Amino acid sequence: MPSEKAKDNKALTATCAACNKTVSTETAVGLSGFENGLQRIFAVCVPCANKGWRPPGFKGIYVPRPV
Repeated sequence: MPSEKAKDNKALTATCAACNKTVSTETAVGLSGFENGLQRIFAVCVPCANKGWRPPGFKGIYVPRPV
């Protein structure tokens, strides 16, 4: 959960790997997957993650979060 100071910082954004929209980091999750044979963390907005989008090579459990 972001700190109160982080919540106030509107510059903390990420681009969703699924829909390519810029979202607040407060409304994004990091999902581990593989790209070009290397493991990396993909930023994904909560609505896309809740709909089932997973990065290539994802192995894990994702618990849906409220939007």
